[in-house]
Amino acid sequence: MSGKRFHPSKKKKLFSEKRLKSLKPAEMLSKLNLKEGDIFVDVGAGNGFFSLPAAEIVGEKGKVYSVDVEIDMLLDLKHRAQQAGLTDRIEICKSEDNDANLHQSADFMLFAYLFHEVEDKAEFLDNYFNFLEKGSRVVFIEWDPDQREEGPPLHHRVKSEQLKAMLEERNIKNIEVKAIDYNSYLISGLKV
Repeated sequence: MSGKRFHPSKKKKLFSEKRLKSLKPAEMLSKLNLKEGDIFVDVGAGNGFFSLPAAEIVGEKGKVYSVDVEIDMLLDLKHRAQQAGLTDRIEICKSEDNDANLHQSADFMLFAYLFHEVEDKAEFLDNYFNFLEKGSRVVFIEWDPDQREEGPPLHHRVKSEQLKAMLEERNIKNIEVKAIDYNSYLISGLKV
């Protein structure tokens, strides 16, 4: 995965005003039905773009597990969580490429701008989906291969049809695919 991975030296770009205005992470997570008390797993959490608003939403009764392979990103996330007073709601999880390093099942699992970086996509999904309970929500946000403005090279991107088929093979139902701002698409579904 390392050749395709977002480099931590560009981490400030993840909180750009353009990205915040386009994706509106708190609003997006609320619309996707993240709620108070949920266990939220942010796979490829980076420096907390989705983890921080998720921690606000899940409240004191919920928990956010922020998973990433890059320790520099996780340290930045930890610092941001401290500044926001959210350290009690966010657990940092250093993972390996196909090892989630989780010890908790999820009510809601998010994979944002990550799947295109994964080499063995089937093994990756099988590993993480072991932590889904029946009724858990799964959400992927990925770069649209038909958009060219910014993001990873087109040949790294994953078509929504391909990702949807992989989810269906793993008992994810009620799958919805929609285009979203920031040259991306979103796929959501429920584990059955």
